[in-house]
Amino acid sequence: MVATRARIAVDAMGGDHAPAEIVAGAVRAKAELDVDILLVGDPDQIRASTSNVDGLKDLEIVPAEGTIEMHEEPLSALRRKPKASINVSMDMVKKQRADAVVSAGHSGAAMAAALLRLGRLKGIDRPAIGAVFPR
Repeated sequence: MVATRARIAVDAMGGDHAPAEIVAGAVRAKAELDVDILLVGDPDQIRASTSNVDGLKDLEIVPAEGTIEMHEEPLSALRRKPKASINVSMDMVKKQRADAVVSAGHSGAAMAAALLRLGRLKGIDRPAIGAVFPR
């Protein structure tokens, strides 16, 4: 069996100071963790806000249209915006184009998008959000 690097879909449009800060973190993650990064979002905004970021050329940009804003109700926003970056990211996992999704955006929208597009693992009734805390 041949081991392959993990492919991470990063919601480049979610979070504070997106997409610039998100892309800078993705570039660093690729270098430090040896993973493949798929930036999901508006290609023009990603390129325009990160023109000074070394390593952007090593990341694939996957087009998406729109974001789920923090003030929006997750389920209705996800349904109104099927091409939003978090929806496109989750679809990439569903289609096995990515192994995982990372988003610094609307946590409720990320959880709802995962449930709607990926479902639950067998035996799991209530989903949880995981985090790594440094020592």
